[in-house]
Amino acid sequence: MTGFGSSTQVFHGSRGSLEISIDIKTVNSKFVDISIRSPRCYMDFDPEIQKFIRERLKRGRVDVNVNLKMLKGQAREISVNMEQAQVLMSSYKKVAEELKMTAPITLSDLLKFPDWINTEDASIDVEEEWNFVKRCLEVSLSEVISSRLQEGRALDQVIRDHRARFGEIFLKITERHDGLQDQLKSRIRERVKQIHGAEGFDPQRLEQEIVLWVARSDFQEELDRIAQHLKTYDELLSNGGELGRKLEFLVQELHREVNTLGSKCPDATVTPLIIELKTHLERIREQIQNIE
Repeated sequence: MTGFGSSTQVFHGSRGSLEISIDIKTVNSKFVDISIRSPRCYMDFDPEIQKFIRERLKRGRVDVNVNLKMLKGQAREISVNMEQAQVLMSSYKKVAEELKMTAPITLSDLLKFPDWINTEDASIDVEEEWNFVKRCLEVSLSEVISSRLQEGRALDQVIRDHRARFGEIFLKITERHDGLQDQLKSRIRERVKQIHGAEGFDPQRLEQEIVLWVARSDFQEELDRIAQHLKTYDELLSNGGELGRKLEFLVQELHREVNTLGSKCPDATVTPLIIELKTHLERIREQIQNIE
């Protein structure tokens, strides 16, 4: 499911005033897949951010951007290797004397070879700043969840509409089952009479063959299984909770039974109804891939 959340907050900690902003974007995905971009000083927080999100989201590709700005305080520590700077200065002077250069050597010349200056992120209080990041993360993620819930309500109605239409079509097929079996028996008898005449076959043997042929074409078992799957489907929707993967499995089973139903049903007039059943199942399958 898609969603977006953003939060920017200012915190005052041991190393100064920090502005932390976190943007979270989610798009549809069958499983939860989290990508995090954060400042180097916060990279150790990535596993905790992953855990925090996985406890709350079960599906979707999640992109997390963590940004840090130092409003007041020390962001980086600088150390100077004076021995290296003196070696560099001596080398400059030696070259200048050999080439009889009169221009003065400046700090800018030394900075062209910055190996004598080292910079690194200022040390942080890990527990303190993780709490800052976590509070900002909570706000952003709550916005994501809120937007996903709004989309979920819309998807729920779409899924229920397709389920209702599926049920209407399925009821039509169920009501025609007994009549189709009787029609099939009559057609077989009439066809045999047309080929062999009234006296060209054994009536008892014919009835046995009809029973066997009709049994192979009977789809009552598929109707019963579809009805049971629909009952389970409706119970899941009523109970709520994490439904995505459970509904996917049920829709897969419904597809299988509808396909078998279509191959067994001897009446071509039912074929358009079978196609409609498959169409609504496909629409449901597309939508439940987007929900948890």
